[in-house]
Amino acid sequence: MDNHFSFEFSSYLKKCQPKPFKIYFQIVVGIALMIATEIGFFKGYEKFVAIGCSLPNEKDSGMNIDNCYNNDLLVTKCINNYYNTGSNYSLAFNVGGKSDKYNVFIVTVLILLFISFLSTFQTAQYFQSVKRKRIQDVLAGSLILIDGKKRNEKKVTIFLFVTGVGYICSKIMWLLNRYDIYSVLECSGQTYYLEFEKSLFSYISGIVMSSIGYLIIPGVFLMGWLNYLSDLEFKKLAENLSKISLEKINEIHIFDMDKYDKLIKSTLIKRYPNDKKTQLFMKYNTFKFWKTSTSEIVEILLLHKESSPDQFQLIQTKDVKISFLNENGMNDNLIQNQYL
Repeated sequence: MDNHFSFEFSSYLKKCQPKPFKIYFQIVVGIALMIATEIGFFKGYEKFVAIGCSLPNEKDSGMNIDNCYNNDLLVTKCINNYYNTGSNYSLAFNVGGKSDKYNVFIVTVLILLFISFLSTFQTAQYFQSVKRKRIQDVLAGSLILIDGKKRNEKKVTIFLFVTGVGYICSKIMWLLNRYDIYSVLECSGQTYYLEFEKSLFSYISGIVMSSIGYLIIPGVFLMGWLNYLSDLEFKKLAENLSKISLEKINEIHIFDMDKYDKLIKSTLIKRYPNDKKTQLFMKYNTFKFWKTSTSEIVEILLLHKESSPDQFQLIQTKDVKISFLNENGMNDNLIQNQYL
């Protein structure tokens, strides 16, 4: 292993990799913002303002605000009686006071979907940062890039998308149920239908627009795991590494992620036969926990590379060149690696 490349690349990683405190801070802030946003959203639907009423028992009679004040303020008195508005003239009222047999079920579904989405995303985001750092650190120490199919990441992305869509749909169902209940008013044995300040279409549009983040977040997570070296900008890399270290990039070998998992697991089980199952689990799950040091992983990979070189593929490079001045003032060219 080239110690010069390892030292320079590790020094560069220290500059660009986020510190653990920053990761934890982002997660805490993310959770707080999502919870605060949802609380604000639901509080925005605690009040309805009627701007028109139908004739008694005639839903299609046409909504008119005068109908709300006819018959000696019958409708507005009913609104005051039901919702305690404090005025027999008010058409604005807070929800509550009416039987809603579906609300508990819908709200329960909403809470479960929200908790599932929030906990899955924040947990996956944390493990993604651990995996990114581990892959980059191993690369620095061994010139071996662990890459391959990312099945778990795909499953999480699909789960986030499905849960996000389900959460938005549940919000719409919650609104439709609430709108249906509070747009009908029973007064003295007669039924009045209310028209609200905002139409049903406006309410639904507001839900979709305010919840669009639940469709964007899975995409953000997807972009994060498609390339675990995406945050290593080649231009900055060229500024921090010497010519000798940069040339080493073309010597990077790729090791399949599935083979890596099997290799690490089998090796660590043999090395630590007396460890408990939970200890071994945390050791060979190197992309989730730090029980196994990066130096030990590098050692295992380099030994395996010596014994089974056919399992490692030389990294493919694009035919793209960058130029920089060498110590003699002359232009040198390097191939830019497709992963960086």
